[in-house]
Amino acid sequence: MKSSITESQIRGSRSQIIFQLLVLGLLVLFLVNYKGTAGINKIRQTQATGNLSLPALQQASNTPTSSIRDAGAYLKIVWPALLFGVLISAAVRTSLSRTPLQAIFGRGVVRDQVTGALAGMPLMLCSCCVAPIFPAIYQKTRRIGPALALALAAPSLNPVALTLSFILFPWRIAGGRLAMALTLVLIGSAFVARITRSSKLPINLREAEPDTKWPELFSSYAKSLFYIALRTVPLVVVGIWASMWIMRRLPLSTLGVTAGGHAFGIAIIAMIAVLLTLPSLFEIPLALSILAAGGPIGAAAVVLFAGPAINLPSLLVIGRHSSWKVAVTLACLVWAIAATGGLLVR
Repeated sequence: MKSSITESQIRGSRSQIIFQLLVLGLLVLFLVNYKGTAGINKIRQTQATGNLSLPALQQASNTPTSSIRDAGAYLKIVWPALLFGVLISAAVRTSLSRTPLQAIFGRGVVRDQVTGALAGMPLMLCSCCVAPIFPAIYQKTRRIGPALALALAAPSLNPVALTLSFILFPWRIAGGRLAMALTLVLIGSAFVARITRSSKLPINLREAEPDTKWPELFSSYAKSLFYIALRTVPLVVVGIWASMWIMRRLPLSTLGVTAGGHAFGIAIIAMIAVLLTLPSLFEIPLALSILAAGGPIGAAAVVLFAGPAINLPSLLVIGRHSSWKVAVTLACLVWAIAATGGLLVR
């Protein structure tokens, strides 16, 4: 009788693992289809017209509530992607410890970084929309490097954004963006993990037992969904509003011209670009506006890289769920790579 009960538990555990993998796989597949279809259409449209058409983020008025309206316009654009980020994060948080996915990390720094990058690239999410996935990966793997690599690769190595960059910009600008992105994702995230190794790890979460019943499994996913939404979405919303407030007072298209190509000007633009919140692809028209106004190509390269790579909302989420030392170190690293790359791209 004990043997039959054990066999039944094993079969139930296997079926639950398959179900969890299926749910996670379908969410990622739907996201890739959603982002990929829209991206391919944008590439075709750009090749046909020579222009990238995107909705406006900011209104012309400058009232005290303008930043709130801008944040609302931003959320109206990105809410489906943010929803995908929350759903995928909840699925990862529920299933990663019980599925073979857990074994893909912990096999060496280089392999972990490459794995994180390859997992993040197809998601094509902007920095604030991929932010909810970071705590799930970090809490389950206990490795900050690959968790950062995934969160940075989704916006930085977005294949649609990179393709459009090579279509619309000179090769030295688009190549500079790609080189800076690869440096950040593969090397920079591991560097942050190494120098912040004393950072406090998140509290251990109760792992699901092999004989978890189906109602408990669904309840666990619902709790994870509530936890991720409550602990990340408010930070994202506050960060978006703060970023829109900054953009209203420090427009990069104007700064790119007034700052010129001097090192100090490039450094200032890089610092602001780190805090900027942009939906996927919106860094491209911003960089084009800098070039159209006569700004240096280094400033355009800085915006193309630092604009999508990280932003204030994602830094708030990373800091809240790892440590503020990690968030500050990451922001400084993105700034340093952007400023250096902007000076080298001439």
